[in-house]
Amino acid sequence: MRIIDCLERHAAATPDKLFATQSDGTSVTYGAFMADVRRRASVLSDEHRPHTARVMRTSQTISYLADYFACHLADVVAVPVEHDLPAEKLAEIECMVADVTFPDEAADVLFTTGTTGAPKGVVLSHRALMADAENLAQTLGFHANLTFIINGPLNHFGSHSKVLPVVLTGGSLYVMEGMKRLDDFYCAIDHIEGHVATFLVPASIRMLVQFTADRLAANATRIEMIETGAAPITQADMRRMSELLPATRLFNTYAGSESGVVCTYNYNDGQCLQGCVGRPYPLSHIELRDGVVVCSGDGLMMGYLGQDLTSPPSEIVTSDLGRIDSEGRLFLIGRQSDIINVGGMKVSPVEVEDAAAAVIEGLKDCICIGQKHAVMGQVPKLLVVMADGVALDKKAAARGLRARLESYKMPVDIEAVGSIARTYNGKLDRKFYVNI
Repeated sequence: MRIIDCLERHAAATPDKLFATQSDGTSVTYGAFMADVRRRASVLSDEHRPHTARVMRTSQTISYLADYFACHLADVVAVPVEHDLPAEKLAEIECMVADVTFPDEAADVLFTTGTTGAPKGVVLSHRALMADAENLAQTLGFHANLTFIINGPLNHFGSHSKVLPVVLTGGSLYVMEGMKRLDDFYCAIDHIEGHVATFLVPASIRMLVQFTADRLAANATRIEMIETGAAPITQADMRRMSELLPATRLFNTYAGSESGVVCTYNYNDGQCLQGCVGRPYPLSHIELRDGVVVCSGDGLMMGYLGQDLTSPPSEIVTSDLGRIDSEGRLFLIGRQSDIINVGGMKVSPVEVEDAAAAVIEGLKDCICIGQKHAVMGQVPKLLVVMADGVALDKKAAARGLRARLESYKMPVDIEAVGSIARTYNGKLDRKFYVNI
């Protein structure tokens, strides 16, 4: 079975059920949406041979969703890209896929953000999409009466993957244009009847708890589930979210385009374990090799664009360092390339950032980077963004950090800056600071 088969099944069984709403209020039922998908698929079949690719700019609209599912119905591989991708880069991607005939099982090609290297085209199978849908639906608790708010770009795995369990379970979608205006998030909640769920990157969670804590708490009975991922969430933010939303399922998930969804942890458990991403999903598996996370399971990619796709990998060796506790929960330490080597002592920047979030009053954002040092090779440096009207007290910040960090992990400098470099989907852009 494929995701498109689930969509067809719900359209036949509950044609008048709400499928999706977009931020301007436009909405569509399952039956009407499926009819539109069929029309678009018919046009696609005339323009594309089966198992060839269609590159398309994403938009946070019902129309984009119809184009995406029309690809699956027409046996065309969907290649969603940024809505504002420059024309030259769009042409490059179209050239990359122009002469490719994909294996029958291929469904999508998602391009990585390139935070750990050049962007790559990740080829996903229909089987992988179904595995992700089943993992998420079963473990996070998707159901037919839940409306999931999509606020991130639909060509990125974090948001792309959440469409899948909604379609699997016959739920509803609300698609909005990002989180730049927090009011839009609450307007979406107000528009939805019944319970809501969403995926938020940690940077968005930080904004919500810092600037709209009262409004978040006022919606506690409406918000059934919030998932986060794509970047580490601080223990301080986990604790604050748990206080504001005591009955909400709050998941910290480990996932990626190449591996699919891997592990998750409901941090609203009274512990808020720092760095914990929990146990594997039912159709996923993890192990550690020399401290490096290795993933396997049904959600793995078929391979990268340009590689042989007829022999999919049986495992993905990540660049993430971790540990597994006695209860089988995975804790992430950081990426191999991010670790700061202080005279042979290894420092995880995530640990320093988490400590900063806990002790620096008025902290809005931060990043720990490795600074070159003539004797030690590298030393940690902390860049911080303070809330409006709040000045950085370096001495107080240093005192707080010393209470939480070993001496070799202490930043040699704490510098206030106007902003922290982040990728489009909210990850810290550590590559931006490589040559500092």
